[in-house]
Amino acid sequence: MEYNKSVSNPLLMGAIQLMKAENTPEHKKMLSDEIVKAQYLTPATVTPVPEPGETKLGPGSHVQLPVLAAPNGKQFFMAFTDMAELKKWKDEEGQQTLAMSFEDYAAMMFKKDDQGNISPVAGFVINPFSENIIVPKEMAAQYISAKMAQAKGKPVPPAPQN
Repeated sequence: MEYNKSVSNPLLMGAIQLMKAENTPEHKKMLSDEIVKAQYLTPATVTPVPEPGETKLGPGSHVQLPVLAAPNGKQFFMAFTDMAELKKWKDEEGQQTLAMSFEDYAAMMFKKDDQGNISPVAGFVINPFSENIIVPKEMAAQYISAKMAQAKGKPVPPAPQN
């Protein structure tokens, strides 16, 4: 995670457009691959606020991320492909953001609280006010399992499909 880092995702946006134009297995795989590789812009409240120009969070930093609630009550972290997409949610001067990876979101989705309960967040949503691509917790689990199997030299299952 990096604080207030600029993020741009032309390859991910291209894969999203290809999927919209033609929903094929090849395009699904391309989209899944890009979702896993991308860096996302995430609104955050960080305390204490890092010094101007600082991109790393210091020891003892406390981070809060807002979530979106779906009509069914499920909660999702927000992931934006760039600042223009984030501004569709909130156009606020001095908005604090974090640049986060797929692995960062997965770690937060499976993080346990002090009582040992896993986060109730159901996943993350990419550009919730335009493309609205939902990445469920199950996809993150499949990816993590595949990555662990690969690290152990085992055959890798197919890429997770959205």
